[in-house]
Amino acid sequence: MSTSRGRGLRGVLLAGAVLLACAPAAFGATLKIATVSPDGSVWMKLLRNAAREVEAQTEGRVDLKLYPGGVMGDDRAMMRKMRVGQLQGAIVTTGVFNRIFPDLHLYNLPMQFRSLAEVDHVRPRFDAELMEGLEEAGFVCAGFAEVGMAYAMATREARSLADARRLRVWTPQGDETAAKALKDFGITPVPLTIPDVLAGLQTGLIDTVAAPLVGAVALQWHGQLRYVLDLPFMYIYAPMVLAKRPFERLEPQDQAVVRRVLGAAVREADAGNRRDHDAVREVMQRQGLTFLQPSTAETREWQVRADEVSGAWAASGIVTPERYERFVGLLADYRAELAR
Repeated sequence: MSTSRGRGLRGVLLAGAVLLACAPAAFGATLKIATVSPDGSVWMKLLRNAAREVEAQTEGRVDLKLYPGGVMGDDRAMMRKMRVGQLQGAIVTTGVFNRIFPDLHLYNLPMQFRSLAEVDHVRPRFDAELMEGLEEAGFVCAGFAEVGMAYAMATREARSLADARRLRVWTPQGDETAAKALKDFGITPVPLTIPDVLAGLQTGLIDTVAAPLVGAVALQWHGQLRYVLDLPFMYIYAPMVLAKRPFERLEPQDQAVVRRVLGAAVREADAGNRRDHDAVREVMQRQGLTFLQPSTAETREWQVRADEVSGAWAASGIVTPERYERFVGLLADYRAELAR
């Protein structure tokens, strides 16, 4: 009899545990969100405001706990921690989605965006589709925040592709797509984690970074650099993602609040980074960095190779050929309209 009662009690407890695990987080949930952005940055100010707003609008049922400055590691470390439940969200660059949803690299194709005006033409027509792809891959995407156009910044002067092939160029460690992009240009990449880049510049392990100007200043790399090749190489942006499973444990009304509030924060960061670009450029020039203008022939050489690389990526399936064709078609139509 006692054995039977014991089994019955264990069954009730097990059933209760299962119900609790599957039930919405009605009694409060903490979403731990990490970023490499430094504490005190615009991103962190926006996120702290968002955390307060989420707490207020959910009446304390949802708490956003923030981890700035890379304390949870680089982008790949943050994604690993999301997989095992140590984090529920992160702001990361697209390199970590190489094998999860590689079409996020559509915007990263080298030198396909030639201006921010072209970015503004394409993104309203593609963002929702790419965000939906992330949802299908198991992530809730609050939005995409522009980081900016990546420029080659170096301790040595380099304008031509031949010059660049003599440089020691940083690539994010583990980012296979970024490394492939450099190799496809005949450039040998030097992989380092983001926290190691500054020391790499100081010791001469690397002499070149390709990054948005805003990022180079925020991470204090610009103090080690002397030249900027004034040719936008690649568009960089950062998705803000939450793991779908813990997100879906929230009450439906709380899910809506988190989506709305974080979405607004991402849109504000997206616009703010754009405003910061010109100001950062002036700061770098005042601090003595020289912006190098490539010749027409040098620019053409870079562009021809970039177009070859981008087409090859689509042909090999790194990005979906159908999406690639629509993407380059939008750009071609926009350029034709401007030329009229």
